[in-house]
Amino acid sequence: MIKELFGYRISLRQLTLLGIAFGVPYVLIGLAWLGGHHEHLGDLQGLDKVFSALGEVVAWPVLLIADIELR
Repeated sequence: MIKELFGYRISLRQLTLLGIAFGVPYVLIGLAWLGGHHEHLGDLQGLDKVFSALGEVVAWPVLLIADIELR
């Protein structure tokens, strides 16, 4: 079974489509999460605001479970 798993070949096109299929919904959900939890961004300026917003988009599953906000 392991030989079968490692013997499977995937093309670059398939890998790209797989990344898009999983990446786009993840980012969209992250942006929706940021839209609902953006109050703390008003206190920040410059790169702190940018990185906090990016952190919200990337870490939304953890933030959803922990129910915390990045500052």
